[in-house]
Amino acid sequence: MGLDTSYVLVGAPDQSTTGAICTAPIGTALPTSASDILNTAFKDSGYVSDDGLELNIDISTNDIADWAGSIIRKVAKSSDNTIDFSLISADKEGLCQCFGDENVTATAANATHGAQLAVSLGATLPAPKSWAFKMKDGIHKVLLVLPNAQPTKWGKINFKASDAIKLNPTLSCYPDASGKSVYIYFDDGKTVSA
Repeated sequence: MGLDTSYVLVGAPDQSTTGAICTAPIGTALPTSASDILNTAFKDSGYVSDDGLELNIDISTNDIADWAGSIIRKVAKSSDNTIDFSLISADKEGLCQCFGDENVTATAANATHGAQLAVSLGATLPAPKSWAFKMKDGIHKVLLVLPNAQPTKWGKINFKASDAIKLNPTLSCYPDASGKSVYIYFDDGKTVSA
């Protein structure tokens, strides 16, 4: 059997019905396959820049050496998985995802001003949430699920006339009850009749 190029996938956003990045409170029922419909508790993020998203897998190890000093085994010491992306929608949901619900205040429009949003920043981290990143390539679907993650670092935010304002959070991923911090689900979309 020859190689199947249909499994060479791109990570395009799947936002046919909702945004490609969604968050929900910790404890929300999580999807367990790429074809699952997200729980209604998940909220959209808005547009993400063409930089896409980046999963960084960092597992540090300890070396086990024999008496002669040869490395004969490595054991996992710790895992520090992170996700980077740039939101380009400065709406309430996007700002809450980047900076935390507790740090975003919304004021409704009235006769003297439009709808207003205020972000307050200080020496606190936003509360963790569950995250889902939906991607597709033709009929193929990819779903990245973080059961427990929070923004712990932010890149520079540039304000200039020639580009969108990009909110650049880095999410730190924490383990769930099974000890896993990231789940990646694939569905090739090739159905068969019963």
